[in-house]
Amino acid sequence: MKNSRMTDSAPVQRGEEMKLMKERLTRCLQLLKINHDERMRKTAFELIEKSNDFENRSQHWGWITALNAIAGSCLLNQRAFSQSEVYDFLTIAVTTSLEGRTKAIDELIFRVYRDVMATYESMDAKSKIAFPKIIVDVVAILGGGVDTSGKRTPIHNVEVYYQTRKSDVNSIISVTPSTTPVTTATAASIESIEEDMKVKKPTLSKDEESELVDILNKITERKKEDIKASIAKLERRDILRIKDLGKNYSKIQKYSKLIADTDNLQGFKTALQNESGRKLSSFQIQHAANSVRKAKLYLENVLDGKFIPHGSYGINHTKHNLEYGYLIVGLMESSRKRITSRRAGA
Repeated sequence: MKNSRMTDSAPVQRGEEMKLMKERLTRCLQLLKINHDERMRKTAFELIEKSNDFENRSQHWGWITALNAIAGSCLLNQRAFSQSEVYDFLTIAVTTSLEGRTKAIDELIFRVYRDVMATYESMDAKSKIAFPKIIVDVVAILGGGVDTSGKRTPIHNVEVYYQTRKSDVNSIISVTPSTTPVTTATAASIESIEEDMKVKKPTLSKDEESELVDILNKITERKKEDIKASIAKLERRDILRIKDLGKNYSKIQKYSKLIADTDNLQGFKTALQNESGRKLSSFQIQHAANSVRKAKLYLENVLDGKFIPHGSYGINHTKHNLEYGYLIVGLMESSRKRITSRRAGA
């Protein structure tokens, strides 16, 4: 009898939780002043109804779920927020989902606010459509240590996570109603940045393989036979990445010398900004310098298969952080740009 009552109460509890979730979603839509946008509203409520996040979640996660539904609706409806709307979205996410904030969290939130004010207007349409999703995941990590896909990220890596998601939004924006069920529309995560590269391994021509082996031989001082054997075991995405570093070997040498010649990285910063044509923050300069210093170690670990994936989404944080540094420096091409180039040549 006891078990029967417990079973009977489950649908009741689910209904109560769902009602509470819908109330939170309604409140968020009202605060954002988009509750009269029928298409956005309808899609967001459909996402809530399909969600399983109401089970065994804290109050913090309830607000995250509501905001995640709105972010998912932006993706599915290809709706880009204005700068003021995304600013409000961030404010609502922070005020509803973060309690007992530390100084470190407050400083990071401030940097995101500042970044929105400085860069949002110049973003392309895809980046703007994906931005609410990035905000939700960042706030979810700050509040509970995991993003909406379940990927755990320590606080000290959140800024890298944020910048990485911003630098490559193609996989987030690629989720569309015609190709993806509504239940998974908001499950895009940092892992999906890798997905577009998980296709058939490229076949290197003899000349390409020889050139890559020669460069890796110079950098790592390994035997060419050993390098060939290691390359044969790599996945497509890793082959593309070490090819990127290989073809930019002269830049690695140049940047390494600049980093070694100065304590304040001014020469390195000047060279980077001149070549990229854009200003870089102190955080980006420090991060890029760290990646350049570890280029040889990165290549060796890739060849040896030492970057063991962690968590359900198969991300190695050390590898991912180094690759973000190479993206900043331009030593690696983002998967977004790679896809664009591939489609242009198709």
